[in-house]
Amino acid sequence: MKQLLDIWEIFHFLHPIVLLLLIPAWLFVWWLLQQQNDMLRWKKLVNPKLLTHLLVTPHQNRSKIEAPWFLGIVWTLMIVALSGPSWQLKAEPFAKDKAEVVFILKVAPSMMTSDLSPSRLERASFKMKDFLALRTDTKASLIAYSGSAHLVLPLTGDHNILTLFANSLTPEIMPKEGNDLNSALQLASEQLSTSGGTIIVLTDSAEPSLVKNLDQSKILYSPKILFLTVGSKELINLKQIEKSANILNASVQEFTIDDSDIQQLNSWTDKSFENPKGLKSSRYEDNGYMLLPLILLMMLLWFRQGFIAEVWRVS
Repeated sequence: MKQLLDIWEIFHFLHPIVLLLLIPAWLFVWWLLQQQNDMLRWKKLVNPKLLTHLLVTPHQNRSKIEAPWFLGIVWTLMIVALSGPSWQLKAEPFAKDKAEVVFILKVAPSMMTSDLSPSRLERASFKMKDFLALRTDTKASLIAYSGSAHLVLPLTGDHNILTLFANSLTPEIMPKEGNDLNSALQLASEQLSTSGGTIIVLTDSAEPSLVKNLDQSKILYSPKILFLTVGSKELINLKQIEKSANILNASVQEFTIDDSDIQQLNSWTDKSFENPKGLKSSRYEDNGYMLLPLILLMMLLWFRQGFIAEVWRVS
């Protein structure tokens, strides 16, 4: 179900103007049906009260689809196929990943809790490393925050040095304690050079009341914000983080022992970078061809005896 929702989120038509052909197509089908409606035609010549007794309708199988309806269905499938339904990117094995990701890491005493062994902070560093392993060409930046926010490393393609810096962070080196996520988000947005960037917040808490005061105008390029909760469900306030995420129009991914959380973050990062509204249609795959087998199968019925005559029949 979740996968279907993800597909629906980016589903679009590459050539939506073609869908306008559905209007004349179904107007023509309606005209054909009117031509074949015995009741409508005889009403012009015979009193309607007598017509119900005079007109004999042949017994037909109710499951049979009338020829004009069948024609309309086939035309609809053809038009939808030509409009270019799409929900996935073209595979570009030699293309370089130009997405930009900024990690915001909370570095506070609470992150030293050992509910995630050896500590939440170290586990967050491991997750960053796993994420970057999936995106070898992605440029990434690192920001640490507690009572204040600080740029640890600007955007770089050297993932090893970013991981090294992340592993070196401890609450002791932060100037003051606190939870200044707002400053971290503003600083993170300044690191992004293009639209479609992603900000990943690795934290064990987020205060909705504080996030509410964030000046959205200072968040450049409208990046996609993702939260990865770092901590066990029993010890962190997940609802609080989700409320903060809703305010920021962000997505929340719970920490998992396996890599399913990283896979989800990676999927969201792809969607935020390859936004259908800002991406050239040539970058998306035209999946209209998937309807061809169904169209051809239905068109085989056109060869049955009398089908064409039934379409053009006039009562």
